[in-house]
Amino acid sequence: MKHIKTPENWQILSSPQEVAEKAVKLICEAAQQAIKKRKGFYLVTAGGTTPMLCYKLLSELNFAKNNIEWEKWHIYMGDERCLSPDNQERNSFALYQAWLKSSKIPQENIHLIPAEQGSDIAKNNYKKSIQNIELFDLVMLGMGEDGHTASLFPNHTYSNESVVTELNSPKMPLERVSLSYERLSKSRRVLKLITGSGKQSAIKQWLAQEDLPITKIIATAPLGVTNVLLDKEALPDE
Repeated sequence: MKHIKTPENWQILSSPQEVAEKAVKLICEAAQQAIKKRKGFYLVTAGGTTPMLCYKLLSELNFAKNNIEWEKWHIYMGDERCLSPDNQERNSFALYQAWLKSSKIPQENIHLIPAEQGSDIAKNNYKKSIQNIELFDLVMLGMGEDGHTASLFPNHTYSNESVVTELNSPKMPLERVSLSYERLSKSRRVLKLITGSGKQSAIKQWLAQEDLPITKIIATAPLGVTNVLLDKEALPDE
């Protein structure tokens, strides 16, 4: 394990699988607490390879004997790409394949971003979908090699609306819809999942307190918690 000084809310694990296992444990604990206190669990999902491991583990829990009250889970998305619903590059496509197609979560509790409608219409419609949610219970975030998260990219400017559009993404497709920094932060817990050696440069910038999208999202709820789970390959050399 590399010996590099990291913040107290960072946990270094040995592999992407261990990161996913820890994340799923935290998600299920958050769900249990939320359902007990507020009768429902409001989760924001993320795209990318690392969160996908979590969804596969959650899918396995669908068929295991447990006390998970799936009917009280409510699923939202951090961002989506403006592509047709059956396009494999859609975040929702991967989410369904890995988890939701076999899930016991009611379809009416699954709230996808209708990005096939185009960014402006999708933005306005998704604003309506989340307008009555004061706080999410847990927001999942991955991170790209450039430090972007959701569809919020370095050196790009976004409005202060709850849902924003990206019309010139550095990665295809150019057009995307995303929850904003402020809206993603309105959560009781933010869970950042970072794996792979390709993330070392961004992690080095992060530790140097440089301005990156991933650093701008912190749980702002009273007593909110922000966790960062990394595998050892994501850590730069000392």
